Amino acid sequence: MSSLVAFALAFMLLTLPCQGQKKYEREYRIKPGAVPPKSARFINDVFKKATIHWYGEESLTGTTIEAKLKTGGKRYSVEFDSSGTIQDVEIQRSYSQIPAQTRKVLTAQLSQKFDTFTVVKTQLQWTASQADLKTAILTDNLPASVQIRYELILKAQKNRSASYYEVLCEQTGAIVSIHQLVQRNVNNLIY
Repeated sequence: MSSLVAFALAFMLLTLPCQGQKKYEREYRIKPGAVPPKSARFINDVFKKATIHWYGEESLTGTTIEAKLKTGGKRYSVEFDSSGTIQDVEIQRSYSQIPAQTRKVLTAQLSQKFDTFTVVKTQLQWTASQADLKTAILTDNLPASVQIRYELILKAQKNRSASYYEVLCEQTGAIVSIHQLVQRNVNNLIY
């Protein structure tokens, strides 16, 4: 092994743990023909008359496919892995639509982690099997197996440094993860 390859490998292994709190995402528009058939079938079965915008998303953990659309007054983002298997469904909400007790718990935790923060975007996140997610979307009645979480994008200040963060929390308000966003595509993020 050349010394250059050994150095590069050592550098990656030593810096990878430092990236655990950061999240890199790059979204780009893709044509419907590039979407895995399994993903397209699910979206076409569930959202009959909506205009679908397809995106590829690269992150530190891999590549996903995302369908974004608006129907029935709701904005949906449906994420699939690269083979077309559904990962989750996100529905845009306002922060005030999160139950009051959940907001109270979450706000208290965020106030301990940041000097100041503003919620830029809030999404309700459903995770379950494809069949249960289809039922949840079509009937707006959640099967018991659907895991409910909230995903927030914050503009926050910590130690005099302002940045954007993605926060994932349980239905109770307990924080699951906080990731500093390394790169942000504003047009796609706010969609």
